[in-house]
Parts: sequence; C-alpha cells; structure tokens
Amino acid sequence: MFKKTKTLKEYKKIQIRKIFLTKIIFLLSVFFIISYFIYNKMIKHQPLISEDNTVGDIQNLNPKIKEVQRLKKINNDLYGWIKIEGTKIDYPIMYKSGNDYYLYRDFYKKYHQAGSIFIDKHNKIKPVDTNIIIHGHSMKDGTMFKDLLKYKSKEFYEKHKNITIYTTKEKQEYEIISVFISKIYKKNENVFKYYKFYNIINRNEYNYYIYNIQKLSLYKNYKEVVYPTNLITLSTCEYSKKNGRLVVVAKLLDTKT
Repeated sequence: MFKKTKTLKEYKKIQIRKIFLTKIIFLLSVFFIISYFIYNKMIKHQPLISEDNTVGDIQNLNPKIKEVQRLKKINNDLYGWIKIEGTKIDYPIMYKSGNDYYLYRDFYKKYHQAGSIFIDKHNKIKPVDTNIIIHGHSMKDGTMFKDLLKYKSKEFYEKHKNITIYTTKEKQEYEIISVFISKIYKKNENVFKYYKFYNIINRNEYNYYIYNIQKLSLYKNYKEVVYPTNLITLSTCEYSKKNGRLVVVAKLLDTKT
C-alpha cells in the first residue's frame, strides 16, 4: 500500500512538472513571437547605413536615390545621377579610376558612340576629391552634355542655375559659379588648365582655381566660394576653337540648413 501511494505521488509530481514545463515553453514562445514582431518593426524604422556608414532615413529616401541604389547593384561603377532641370541632362554618372573606360561605353559597358557621363580618371571618390571633373560628349542629336552649350547664353543661365546630383545616400544641390570656354592645351603651354585641378590639396590652390574660373567666366556672376566647399566641373566639347571645351563649374550648397 505504501509502495503504491509513493508511486502515485511521484506520478502527480511528474504531471505537475510537465504542466509547469508546458507553461514555461508556452510563455517563452509568446515572448519570442512578440520580440520577433517588435524587432521587425524596429528594423523597418532603422536608419539606412550606406557604404561609407553615412546614416539616412530609409523611409524618407528620395525615389531617385533608391533608383541609384538599385542601379549600383547592376553596375558598381555607378557614382550617381546628374540632372539639370529644363535640359536633356538626366543621366547616370560613371566612374572607373585610372582610365576613360566610359568615353565610348554605356551604363551596361557596351560600346556606344555617345558614351556615358563620367568622372575624370584622375579623380578619387573615396574620400571624394574637392573638385570632381565630369565629362560628357556634345552629341549632334542634343543628348549627353550637348545642352551645356546653352549656358553660353546668360539668359539661359539665369533660368537654370542649379545642378542636382543623386548618390546612393543623398541628394546634392549645386549652384553654378562660372561658365567659360577653354581648350585642351599642349603640355608645354604655361597657362591655366582647368582639367588639371581634380585634386585641390590646399587653400591657395583652391583660391587660384576659383579666381581663374571666375576671371574666364562669360558673364559676371560672382558667387562667394569658401574653401573647402566641394565643386563639380562639367566639361564638354565646344567647336569655336580647336580642342575647345565649354566648362560649367558649380559649388555644393548646404541644404541641411
């Protein structure tokens, strides 16, 4: 009788333990399910971390920035996207260090007479140089950088002063500070060569560049530029002189204020 009673007690204890363990497992399951949904909700509102660890709100990303991110997965040579309102200039910007790979290649790396809009082979983008020189053909059909030639008209400039560049992380607004005509000079010619200022390393060199581009400007549109404000220099062929170039220089605006 005693032996049977002991067995019954043990059985009850086992059942109690099973019930207790079942409750614990159930509570833990509920906890993990709730935690999972909370975690996912937090992730959706987490800031997007870009390649260089710059933070931006993924929920508020400009559609064009999202598009640049998508395109960069297709071709990692993509730097960004350039757009000038009121012109046909609305293209990806390509970059391949050390060569003019995209001079006659499109975004998909296929041969194309018009090539791509691309950053000068001497520039560096990590970290980004103070002055980014961007090249593009002046096509007869009006594509690529052909519309830059319209900036020879001050009236056109007055209506199209800004340039927008989208990168994988932000929208950048630039204001034009100079438009001038230059050329590709011979190596031994001791003159101002705008295309040599891709890596401006100090204030004196920076101010020298600003002084010369404003001196050459087709019209007086003096804008204060303080070192080391980032610049873009757009360059395309201009046929009023041999090896001529039409150049548009713009400064980065502080859009955070």
